Amino acid sequence: MSSRNLEAFPQHRRAVRFSDLVAPLRFVAAMVFSIIVGNASLYSQQVSDRYSHIPGDSLNITSIDFETIRNLKELEMVPWEILAAFGKQELGVDPMLISTIDITSGLPSINGPEFGIVIRTKEPVDIAQLNARLFSDVTRSPKNQNMKIRSMNDAPAKVVQLEPLMVMVGSEGTLRRMLAGKAQSSKTIELIGRSKYPVRSIANIEPLRPILEGALADAGGALPPQILADLQVVAEELSYLQTESTVGLSAEVVLKLGAKDKDSIEKLARALERLRKDGLVLAEAMINQQIQNDRQMTPELKTATLQYVQRMKGFLTTADLWNVVGDEIVMDGRVAYSVPTIGVLVGLLLPAVQAAREAARRMSSQNNMKQIMLAMHNHESAFKQFPARATRDADGKPLLSWRVKILPFIEQIGLYQEFRQDEPWDSDHNIKLLERMPAVYKHPSYVGPEGHTVYLVPYQKGNVWTSAKPQIRNITDGTSNTIACFETNDEHAVPWSKPDDIDLDQADIFDFFRFGVSNVGMFDGSVRAIAPSIDPVVLKAMMTSAGGEVVQLP
Repeated sequence: MSSRNLEAFPQHRRAVRFSDLVAPLRFVAAMVFSIIVGNASLYSQQVSDRYSHIPGDSLNITSIDFETIRNLKELEMVPWEILAAFGKQELGVDPMLISTIDITSGLPSINGPEFGIVIRTKEPVDIAQLNARLFSDVTRSPKNQNMKIRSMNDAPAKVVQLEPLMVMVGSEGTLRRMLAGKAQSSKTIELIGRSKYPVRSIANIEPLRPILEGALADAGGALPPQILADLQVVAEELSYLQTESTVGLSAEVVLKLGAKDKDSIEKLARALERLRKDGLVLAEAMINQQIQNDRQMTPELKTATLQYVQRMKGFLTTADLWNVVGDEIVMDGRVAYSVPTIGVLVGLLLPAVQAAREAARRMSSQNNMKQIMLAMHNHESAFKQFPARATRDADGKPLLSWRVKILPFIEQIGLYQEFRQDEPWDSDHNIKLLERMPAVYKHPSYVGPEGHTVYLVPYQKGNVWTSAKPQIRNITDGTSNTIACFETNDEHAVPWSKPDDIDLDQADIFDFFRFGVSNVGMFDGSVRAIAPSIDPVVLKAMMTSAGGEVVQLP
C-alpha cells in the first residue's frame, strides 16, 4: 500500500511539548495496565503476519501478549471488570478485547518522537466508537476509502484502522512507513518473534552506534583509560539488547546482549568482565565521595551506607551473573535476585551514565562561562578595559572581586548596587550578600559551602590580570591563545565576592583541575575544554598574556 494513502493527514510542524504525550500515554496505559501482574506463554499468531507492519530497522520493538496474560488462572482475582469499565469510559472501547500489542519506536525526527503501535483484537472493533473528547472525527484516506483515520486532539498522533481486528496508533511519519506495505524482516524482528515470553523487548544498537561512539569520544577525558577502552568495545561489538520476562510475583527476567558473531561476543564478554571489576571500583569511589560530601547524612548513616556498599561490592565481584551462549551473553534470574542484578547493571553502566551526566554538567558550565566572558567583553566595551581582578581602596587594599564588578553585565545591576563599593567583601554589610550569589557563578557539579564559586582567573607576575587596567592591547600573545577564566575543583572554591583567584606563582595549575575535563574561557570570548593530559608547556604558555610563545592549541 502506498504511503500516499495518508494524504489526508495534516502536517505537524510545531514543537512537541510534554503535555502532547499525555493523551497517547493515557491511551496505552489503559491497555497495558495488567502486565505488572501475571505470567504467560507466547501468543500463537504467526510471526510473519504479526510483525508485517513493524519496520525492520526499528530502534526498539516491544511485544505484549495481553490476552494470554489476562487469562491466567493466578490472575482471576484481578479486577478485570473495573478495567473494562474504565476503558469503555475513557476510550469508548473495551480494552479487554485486545489480544496483542506491538510497539515500535525510532530515532526522533524534526516533528518529535517517532513511534507506532499495532493493536490486534480478538473481536472486531471500530475506531469510530473512540471517545470524541480524545479524538477528532473519523476521516477516510482519499486513496483508500476502507482506511479510517482519527487524530488525537491533544497530541501529534493518529489512529488508523484498515481491518476490523487491527488498529494502529502512532506518529505520522512512523504510520506512513507502517502502512507503506509489507515490512521487511530483520534479525531483531526474527528474535522477538521467536521469544517464548509474554513480555519482550529488543533494542537495535546499530542506529545508535554513531551516537554512542560520539558520546564516548566526548567523555574521553572524564573516564579512566581502561574503562573508556572497554566501553568502546561494547559500543563497537554490541548489536542488540533483548529483554524477556514473565510477570507476577514469580516473574522470570532474561537479558540478552547480542553480537554479530562468536568472535565479537567473546570480545564483548571480556570487556564486560573488566567493566564489572573496574566499574565497581570506580562506582565505589564515586559513591563514597558523594556520601562523605553529603551534609544531610549523620555519621551513623554514612557508616552504615558505606558498609552496605562494601557488602554489595563483594557480592557483585564474585557472583555468576551471565553466561555466553552462542553469539549472545545471557543474564538469567528471578525477582529474588533482582537487587543484585540491578546492582551489577548499575555498576556496569554507572561509568557511562556518570560520563553522560558529567558531559551535561560540563555543557551547563560552559554556558556559565560564556556568560561570564560575554560580561567581561561588555565591560571592556563600556570602560575600555576588562574588570580589574579586584577593586581597591585608596591604600590599595583589595575590596571586592571582579565577579562583583561585572554584575551589571549579567543582569544583576540591582545586586551590584546593594554592595558598598568602599567596603571589603566581608564587611558587616557586604558579607550578607554572599548568600545571594548569581546562578551563573554556581558550577552544576559543585559540592561545598554555599556562596562559593569555582570560576576564577589565573594570575602571575607579568600576566594581564596583575595590571590595574587589564586591556586587550596588553594581550600580545593573542586573545584566542590566552586563558582569561578557569573552573577549578571544589577544594579551591572561594567566596564569590572575595578578591581571591589562582596565583600561578604560588601553585601548580594542575592542582586546580576538576576531575576529567576543565572548561576555560579565552580572552576572545570563546570557551574550550582542556583535559589534564594537556602538555604542561602548552598550558603554561596559554596562561601568559605576553610571553611570546608559539601555542599549538589541543
